Amino acid sequence: MGRRNLYVLLVMLFFMIYMFGHSYGSRQTQVFQVQPKVQAPNHFLGFLPKGKPIPPSGPSRKHNDIGF
Repeated sequence: MGRRNLYVLLVMLFFMIYMFGHSYGSRQTQVFQVQPKVQAPNHFLGFLPKGKPIPPSGPSRKHNDIGF
């Protein structure tokens, strides 16, 4: 590779690094403008409904019983 090709390659590399620093690829915008409902006591922070308690996992005694 000639000296001129190496120079052009380095200039292009520095130009690309410079342009990546000025790109706006990671903008901090909020797409959904959601406001929580004030009069919703059964919602978690006004967004999600309350969940039901999750029972412990494992076989139940009512089913999967062999009958010993």
